[in-house]
Amino acid sequence: MLSSLRHRLLLVIITLLGALALATALASLTAMKQDSQQQARQVLQVGANVFSQLLSDRTLQLGQSVQVLAADFGFRQAVATSESATIQSVLENHGSRIDAQLVLLLSPQGDLLASTRSELSEHQLSPLLQAAQQTSTSMLSTILPLTEQAYQLVLVPVRAPNIIAWVGMGFVLDDALAEQLKAITGLDISFVRHTAGQDIRLLTSTLNAQSEADWRADTMALADLTDEPSASQDQRYLTLSRPLEHAELWALLHLPNSRWLLNYQSMRSQLLGIFGVALTIALLVAFWLVRSITEPLQQLTNFARQLGEGKTTIDLPQARGEVGVLSNTLSQMQQRLAERERLLIEQAEQDALTGLYNRSAAECWLKDFAREHAGVLLLLNIRSFRHINDAFGLDTGDQLLQLLAGRIQQLSPTPLLSARVGGDEFLLVFAELPTALTELMAPLQAPYQLQQSSISLQLTLGYYRFTAHTAEPVVVSTLLRRVDIASANAKQLSEGIAGYQAGQDERHLRELTIIQDLPAALAADTLSICYQPKVSLRQQNCRAAEALIRWQHPSLGFIPPDEFIRLAEHTGHIELVTDWMLSKVIAQAALWQSSYPGLKLAVNLSPVDLIDEQLPARIQHLLDQARVPAKVLALEVTEGAVMQDPERVIRILRQLAELGIELAIDDFGTGHSSLAYLKLLPVHEVKIDRAFIKNIEHNSDDELIVEATSRLAKGLGFRVTAEGLENREGLAKLMTLGCDTVQGYYFAKPMPALDFERWLQQFQQTAVDYFSEDRA
Repeated sequence: MLSSLRHRLLLVIITLLGALALATALASLTAMKQDSQQQARQVLQVGANVFSQLLSDRTLQLGQSVQVLAADFGFRQAVATSESATIQSVLENHGSRIDAQLVLLLSPQGDLLASTRSELSEHQLSPLLQAAQQTSTSMLSTILPLTEQAYQLVLVPVRAPNIIAWVGMGFVLDDALAEQLKAITGLDISFVRHTAGQDIRLLTSTLNAQSEADWRADTMALADLTDEPSASQDQRYLTLSRPLEHAELWALLHLPNSRWLLNYQSMRSQLLGIFGVALTIALLVAFWLVRSITEPLQQLTNFARQLGEGKTTIDLPQARGEVGVLSNTLSQMQQRLAERERLLIEQAEQDALTGLYNRSAAECWLKDFAREHAGVLLLLNIRSFRHINDAFGLDTGDQLLQLLAGRIQQLSPTPLLSARVGGDEFLLVFAELPTALTELMAPLQAPYQLQQSSISLQLTLGYYRFTAHTAEPVVVSTLLRRVDIASANAKQLSEGIAGYQAGQDERHLRELTIIQDLPAALAADTLSICYQPKVSLRQQNCRAAEALIRWQHPSLGFIPPDEFIRLAEHTGHIELVTDWMLSKVIAQAALWQSSYPGLKLAVNLSPVDLIDEQLPARIQHLLDQARVPAKVLALEVTEGAVMQDPERVIRILRQLAELGIELAIDDFGTGHSSLAYLKLLPVHEVKIDRAFIKNIEHNSDDELIVEATSRLAKGLGFRVTAEGLENREGLAKLMTLGCDTVQGYYFAKPMPALDFERWLQQFQQTAVDYFSEDRA
């Protein structure tokens, strides 16, 4: 631990020092490099200015010589009389005086009259003449490419007195000129030609052979090099490009960069050496400082580690300063831990409120006891203890728990173990089941006097007999789960006493499996829907069906809807089931609209659904999403669902009815609904429970009930549907008792959607047979 701290301190210091040194070095080297580059740019710029001035001087020299030639009377006479020999001789003489490599004479129409360069053609010189004719001065100076070379030319008109010809002289931009310019400027000179769409071509250069081999890579972007100097790829030269008077010609001025590079590299080496020495010294100091801090801390850490291991009698190392304060604090901690350990040992097995065993201690005791002994677990629970806390306050509730714990310890026979395992749950262990459990509970339920009030407790008791686990390991969680199942069953009984029965554990595990797998099954669409026809007695056709959910579990097999829907209601998953069912049925209704227009599908709602204020909005959203009218959907609710919160349920049912959804009371006659509420329900249909229908042909009482119910429903404006019809005789009875619609196995069992479609098609052709008296 301390070694890690030491490493972290060293890492932080090294990182900070390294970062500081690196930042300083980078800043210094960057400044040095920029200064060296700035000096080189200044030298290069001065050389470029000298280069430009030299070209201007050469232009002036050429201009003076050509003007002298153009003003010579003999030359003008020779030109006027077209004396070719004289003209050629004069051109060569005047050119040799100034070492001009090119002297030429052009007619006003552009014809080449004479030239010291035989390879020149009129086509090459026509742009030169055009430029001269357009100039407003008496002389044209330019630099242009001719043949394979570039020339610095001056062109002057020959007048007598009108222009009778144009005479020009030029210097070639060759190696001699480049060397001459290099001698004056101190820069290497390169002349290049760059024609659009073609590679750059080197005309001449003072660079050495190696540099000439690399010139193409450095001159690929001449236009970008005009304003700012650019270093060559090998960093040996700093190059500045200057465009000449012709768009295709460029001059590259190269400044050797070696002097500045050597100075920069020398200063960089010295600076890095200084930084390296300074960083090494700083690291040595940092290592000494970290070690002086961490060694006392390491001693305290070893002490704290041994203290954590329970060694509360070890000696504490002495220290001074801030570390000494920490040492004294650890010493105080050592004393307090020793006292706290003593208290924890005393309280480890006790419930802080009642003084009985706590759950952890009870589990340890029970594990040891059940290895060799049989016995009985009793789990006591206080009914509606939350209401006691709400009515009298938490302090009173705690006092009641303490008084109850005191009475438990005074029970006769005395339990082998008494423990508080939950908020209001007490676990008792006996060697045998007491003969009279009601008598055992009597003193515990006797009134308690608190705050000048008499409070009686209603207790429930679940028990479980267990045998000695001599041949197998003791699974305490199994014992506690079984007594907890018995306690849950006791809460459902009026006497409040129940024992664990064989098989209840499996049923509990089955219910847990169903509860855990239901959400995943809904998400994976592994549930299915069957449809049972609802046949109209008057019209003898089928225009409606009831949708029924089915679940074939991969391991549990077929699970009855009543079972998993009941568990979904208790665990809060019923909303998932209802939403899944509604979405699937509405989607199916959308598919059947074109083939079976007007077919109405009914869905059963849970009592929990009917108190959900968001239910109408969710159904409307599903209808809008599927683009089907509300009239294709019917919802069925039970009497008991309406009676749990009549005002809220009626309000929600009215909202559903306003959407255009038909509503029906399902299983009518089996609940305990109030007729006062029944007349307020916005329902359209009453479904008589199958209990009154399945034997109606033999039971006169059922017949009277169905007849009375039909009259009552029709008096309230409801349609009447009979469920559970199984034979032709029952159908005949129902047709005389005022029922509008029937459903049952006589017509069809619930079936998948495809089978229901085939049944509909067949029923449309054979419906009369079902109502025939000859049908068995």
